[in-house]
Amino acid sequence: MCYEITMEKIEPLRDHMQLRGFAIGQQVEFRGKTYTVVRRTTLASGEPALVLQGEGEQFMIPASQFLAGVKN
Repeated sequence: MCYEITMEKIEPLRDHMQLRGFAIGQQVEFRGKTYTVVRRTTLASGEPALVLQGEGEQFMIPASQFLAGVKN
């Protein structure tokens, strides 16, 4: 049995463009704690996301949630 795999091209979202201002290695204040931006990525849903690392924790967060909670 053969399966055809097709990949959808994900169009750049507005959140992707807003994440450009957050460089890898940059420290950011998010929800009252300081985190380092480890990398930018895309979730399986196509939504942009960031991987943040803080003291004793590392997690991935969707861009929309990050942008809503980050302190500029």
